[in-house]
Order: sequence, then C-alpha cells, then structure tokens
Amino acid sequence: MAKKPWRWIHFGRFLAATAFGAAALAAPLAAQSEADDARDVLEEITVTARKREVALQEAPIAVATFDGDALDRVGIVKLDDFNSFVPGLLVGKNDGAGRVVAIRGIGWETAQNLSTQPGVLVYVDGVYMANPLALGIDLGEIERVEVLRGPQGTEFGQSATGGAVNIITKKAVLEQRDGFLDLQIGDYGLVNARAGANIALGNRAALAFSLQKHDRDGYAEIRGGALDGYELDDADSATAHLSLKWRPQDHLQVELGAFWQDADHHGAAQKHIADPNPDARELTQDSPGTFVLENLHLRAVVQWDTPWGFSLKSLTGVQNLDKQQSLDGDRLTSDLTAVNLTGFFPANFDYLPYWDNNSEAFSQEVALTGGNAQMDWVLGLYYFDHENDNDFLEAVGPGSVEDFREQLDNPGPDTLPPFQAPLEFVETRVVTREDSAVYGQATYRFSDRVAATLGARYQRDKSRDLATQFWFIDSEQVLVDNELTWKAGLDLRLADNRLLYVLLSTGWKNGGNNPGALNGALQVPLQFAPEAVTALEIGSKNTFAGRRGRLNLTAYYYDYSDYQFIQEDPVPFAGGTGNIPSVKIYGLESEWGFLLGEAWRVDGFLALADGEIDSDLLVMDTVDFLNSGFGRFTETGVADRASLSRNLRGNTPPKLVETSGRLSLAYHRPVGANLLRAGAGVVYRGEYQYRVFNNPTTDSVPAYTIANIHAAMDFKALTATLAITNLTDKDGVNSRFSNPFGLHTTSEEFIPPRQISLRLRYAF
Repeated sequence: MAKKPWRWIHFGRFLAATAFGAAALAAPLAAQSEADDARDVLEEITVTARKREVALQEAPIAVATFDGDALDRVGIVKLDDFNSFVPGLLVGKNDGAGRVVAIRGIGWETAQNLSTQPGVLVYVDGVYMANPLALGIDLGEIERVEVLRGPQGTEFGQSATGGAVNIITKKAVLEQRDGFLDLQIGDYGLVNARAGANIALGNRAALAFSLQKHDRDGYAEIRGGALDGYELDDADSATAHLSLKWRPQDHLQVELGAFWQDADHHGAAQKHIADPNPDARELTQDSPGTFVLENLHLRAVVQWDTPWGFSLKSLTGVQNLDKQQSLDGDRLTSDLTAVNLTGFFPANFDYLPYWDNNSEAFSQEVALTGGNAQMDWVLGLYYFDHENDNDFLEAVGPGSVEDFREQLDNPGPDTLPPFQAPLEFVETRVVTREDSAVYGQATYRFSDRVAATLGARYQRDKSRDLATQFWFIDSEQVLVDNELTWKAGLDLRLADNRLLYVLLSTGWKNGGNNPGALNGALQVPLQFAPEAVTALEIGSKNTFAGRRGRLNLTAYYYDYSDYQFIQEDPVPFAGGTGNIPSVKIYGLESEWGFLLGEAWRVDGFLALADGEIDSDLLVMDTVDFLNSGFGRFTETGVADRASLSRNLRGNTPPKLVETSGRLSLAYHRPVGANLLRAGAGVVYRGEYQYRVFNNPTTDSVPAYTIANIHAAMDFKALTATLAITNLTDKDGVNSRFSNPFGLHTTSEEFIPPRQISLRLRYAF
C-alpha cells in the first residue's frame, strides 16, 4: 500500500504547532504572581516506575496516569472508555467478548489462538490479568490508572512488548474511618450504585471494601423476525473490591486484596457491514447473543524494609475466570446469507450455541529494591502458571438455524456427526503455560544532571497444548522458548524542570502452537516463532512558568521481527498463527497541561504514528477467498488460492492509529463554601487498519470525534455530578472484525451512544 505523503507534513505541523502552543500559553502563565496558592500550580502526579512511586516528570519513560475520582466525573467506568484518552492507546473490541489493547500499533493480532499472548498487558495492582476476556470489567472504586508505553521487561513481572496498563485500586488506610454512598442514574435505564468504607482496626490494621451494581438497557437491538426487540450491548454486573492492610511493625506491611466481578447479560452488538438496516443501533439477525462471566482476582503483598538498606517485596496472585457465551456468527438472517463453503451446498447460517472458557492462573513475584543518592536498583524473580480451557461449537449449514435446534441443544457425535451435519467446528482445548524469569535494573547517577540505566531480563516459557476436534481427532504439542532482553537508557537533566532521556530496549513474546489437528496432514506449520522488538524512544519532559505549564514530547521507532498474525487457510481448521519477518513502526507524541489564570486549565495531547510491513510475504485473505465464490474443497478453489494471495510488503501495520488527540478545558472555582468543577473535552480517534491485509472493504476503520461535558458541585459531604458523554451522539466505529473461521463474517462494533447521567456521592 502506497504511503500517504501528507503524513510527513503532519509530523512537521505537529512540531510547529506544539512549539507555538507552548510559547503562546507560556507568556500569560509566566505573568502570574508567585504568591498564588497551591491550587494555582499543577499538581504533582505520582506514577509507578522502577518498582517505586516517583513523580511523573521525573520518570524517564512515556507514561500517562488518571485519577480514579476524575475518571468517575467524566463517566469512564470501563477500560473500553480509555480509547484514545492516552497517546497511541487503542482498546478495540474483538469478536464480541474480547478486547485487544494496543499501544502505538502493538497489540494482539492472534486473539483467536489460545496459545498466544497479548503485546500490551493489563495489571490489577501489579498482578497480570491472565485472561483478556476479563478486560471488559467494570473498574469500580480505583485509585488511578497508569498507561506505560513501550516494552516493559524490567518494570513488571510479566514481560510486555508494547506496553502495560496498571489499574491501581483503592487500598485500606491505617487509622482512618470513613465511607461513602454513590448513585448514578441516566438514560438507557442506567443505574450504577456503589458503596464502600474504610474501617480502622486499631492502630496497626485497617479494612477497606467497595461494592458496585451496574445495570443498563442495551444500546442496540435486533429488529424484525422472532427476536424483534432483543437488546444487545446491555449491562448487568456486580463488582467488589476488598483490601486488608496490617502493619505489625514499622518496617513490615502485609496487604491482602480481592477483586471480583460477575456479569450476566446479552451479548455485544456486532453489526454486519452488509446489514440492510442503515441504523447503526439496529441489527438484522436471527440468533441471540448471551454472555456470562465470573472473574475472581486475589493478591497478597508483603513488603519488608530491611535494616540493610533495601526492601523485599513479595507479590502473589491467584485468578479464576469462567465465561459462557453464545452468538450469531453470520451476523445476518438466513435469507440474507448464502455462502458456498464446500462447493457442494450453500451455508445460510453460522451459529455458536456455546463457547465456554475456564482460566486459572497463579503468579509469584519477589523483588529486591534499594538505592542511595548515587544509585537505585531492583532485582526480581517471577513465576507464572496458567491453564486456559476452551470448549467451542460452531454450526454452519443450509436453511435456517431453527431447523437444527434440537441437534444443537443436545450436541454430540451422534446428533452432529462430523461432515454429515451442520457442524462447522467443535473443539475442546487446554493450553497450559509456565513462565519463569529473572530480571534486574540499575540507575547510576554520575552527577545531579546525568544518569544511566541498564536492565536485563531472562525469560523461559514452556507451553503444552492438548486439543480434541470433532470429538475424536486428538493432538498434543509442547513448546519451550527462552530469551534474554535488555534495556539501556541515558537521562540528562538540562535544568531543574527539564528532563531529556534516550531509551533503547528490546522486547520478546513467546511463540506457540497452531491448534488444528489437521495441520500435519495438510503440511501447515504446527508452531510459530516468538515475536521480538527493538525499540528506541527519545523523550523530553518540561515544567515551566512556576509549575503552571507542563509539556512532554516523545519520539519512538520500533523494529519488529517475526510479527505474529492470524494466517488462516480456506481449507477448514488448517491455519492459525503465522509470522511476518519485519515490521517498522514510528511516531511522535505531545502531551501538555496549562493553568490559565486562577480558575481555568487546559490539558491534551496529539499523537501521530506511521509504519509499514517492510518484508515480502505472500498470504491469502479469507475474505477474498469467500468473495471469489469457490468452495473450500473444489479443485478450482484449491488451485486459485495462489492467485488470490497478496504480498503484505508496504501495508500499514494493524491497530496503528494514524492521528489521535484530546483537548480538555476544566473550570475550578469556589462558590461560597462550596466548590464548582466543570469541564468539556474533545477526543479524536483517527482511522486505522484492523488487520494486516489492509482490505479496503473490511479492514479500514473510519475516524471519529466525540465531545464530553460535565459539571460537579462539591458541598460539605455531598457531590453532585451531571455528565454527558458522546454529546453529539456519534455512531463512531470502535473496531471492525473479520472472523478468520466459519463464514469469515465482517462486522462492526460501535462506541457507546450519547449518555446523560446524574451522580450523587455522599461521604461520611
């Protein structure tokens, strides 16, 4: 695909606009009186870096953080809502239940393969969320959310090639007794009720908990047919956080925590791109969608500040996830679907009556941290054990799905014999993974102005893949990978409020197994290679005008090798994950915050990204094969696979948003004894390609712009907040998804429509 020359014009404009904006805003800020109180300077933001909490402007890494209370005010209740709130961040929905979190175009192109790992990892209080199906959770009561961009091999226990999202919950506070009641109501029948308390248990212990119940009608519904009025994209979930803190001695602290969520509602709205109904919120489908999820996340943290000048921290995590799901695979009605899959009969429906997952994980991390005025260091050990089970049935056949309802409700080899019934695929698969690693990092300060950082990580990954397909075809694969990755950085403090850093790092993600039991007979590779990246990042962090202005600039360049992607073949179940030899990604990011007078503040960012697949690889897009009209097993269909193949060289990497930005204006003013806080913001999420194929009819995800406003009045113990998200009711497309299996259906999932809500929070 030809490069767009105006992208480089954008890069030049980016630098010019940033410099001009900084100069224009710095002038009035510098004129402010030095006698202004603390409200008239930018707050000190704390982030987790190098295994300790440091000031944002002191951390030589691209990181953004959001306060939990502020997120509540602007209506962010899920990880999905962070889409484009951070430079380079994309939270793309995937096949209804899944989420693909991508940073700077690095995400997870192999979500349909159970043995692969995401490139961007999500943590709750430092514990890796082992199953991405949990990423649709409600956030509940949280302290803050941190988004770290770039490889994270020596910052977190589990290595990440693209970045990390760390959700930090509110912990118990010693010697404090308080609580709150919180109620949010809005259109679409929204009721979000939350309550919690912090209870001091003497001087050495405390307990904190919060409970949340979230209910909402569907944003979309099926129109026409027997399911007319069936809602999709609804919400019915319960969430709980628990924290128990105990400090038996001044230098020893124990914290036990739990996060639990239960969800039981209809499925996601996945609208076929050929749906004849032009309304984005109305779907033409004939099968229901259901989703049931229970997720339990436990942690135990023990920290001992030893008398020898270093701290010992143990972080233990236990997770259990159960999910049951059903969905309409063809995303249309049977009279609108007629696909020749085999060359012998048309398929008029694709239905998944059950798709069950069970995931159990254990992780243990032990880290030593220490330092003095000249050097900080960390040394860690990590162990991760994960078992992921998948039980899946997909039915494809002629006529209506109702013609086979009795068989599908009682599935088995007798009712659905392979190749003699409307059976597309059935699989029971168990993937176990053991990951062990040792990592270390040290920062040495040559002077007050110059510091150098060196880090390394050695990781060993072992996986075992057991699969049974069609109830009788068994396969077993074992894979062992290991790799050494490293990081080197140089920090230059040009002045007390100006930091320049250069960071060169490598990242690595394990290889895995392709699930098809038929692969060996069809000479398709059973395994795929690990993915690796070398990343260069140059950043500048600047605070000026008496701490009234903040401007951070970042440039990055990624060189990926053996980039993993879904490479499915039209012969059924004979594909899986493949590797692209070389991918390049690069971009620029600018983040700023300025105080304008005593009451106004402006914040925002602008991010530009580009990249290309710069190696030759002939692949065939299953969407092209489906549109060719050839059946899977016909001689013409098999012969024409080569003619339908395309070279990926020059294509834009997927999940890479070309241009994104956010601009927000906040107002903060006392009104008598009360406090008025109001704000308005605009978010722009540019276009991107959803898959490596860059198919113009299925992969191009259009840009959108949304506006959000809110106003809050803080009384003595009561806060009232009115918020409107997606003010203009934009039908923005979050993602497009082309199912690599079954009928290869392409569907769209949309961002939430306009939501108006009133929230009351009472603190006691």
